[in-house]
Amino acid sequence: MVNVGCRSRRDLLLGTLEQLEEEKLRTFKDKLSKVELKEGYGRIPLARLTDVDPPALTDLLLSSYGEDYGIEVAAGALRAISQGDLAERLVVPPRAGKEGAGEGSSDPKGVPHFVDQHREELIQRVTAVDCILDKLYDSVLNNEQCQRVKSESTNPDKMRKLYELVVSWDNKCKNQFYDVLKTTHRHLVEELEGK
Repeated sequence: MVNVGCRSRRDLLLGTLEQLEEEKLRTFKDKLSKVELKEGYGRIPLARLTDVDPPALTDLLLSSYGEDYGIEVAAGALRAISQGDLAERLVVPPRAGKEGAGEGSSDPKGVPHFVDQHREELIQRVTAVDCILDKLYDSVLNNEQCQRVKSESTNPDKMRKLYELVVSWDNKCKNQFYDVLKTTHRHLVEELEGK
């Protein structure tokens, strides 16, 4: 089970949709098929939404619109069906920096977290990606997420796929990633921290 204090935005969206009663979920899907979207995005047809459960609906929203805009679209549809309290839970940012502060975390002055600050170099230079995934499994990543990252053919591609998840992590999750990097790539972390 993924650590509750380390929930991704996907998990937050899924948890929100699972709180909807069956009739509200049906109304939510109907609103999704009619919602006004930003230019360049297409509506998900109602036929594709009708028989999907909350986990599949979550994946459909995020794959169709991306994480940030998918959350925004879901929040708009929730407001449209008088579920503003649930919508607010999606759009209010987590209390990043208030829990799990560690060496690699961002500080109050807004300095980015180590894993955000050194994203490009970590993508190019981390070699033991599978080892990192094994260490993050069950505390930060679930099985499906691990398999998606492992399915990539090169280490840089695996790291890029992992970073698709990192953007939704709070500082507690990023600190765990940082700690694993210190264990698996100590010299790289020390070099990057010296910059």
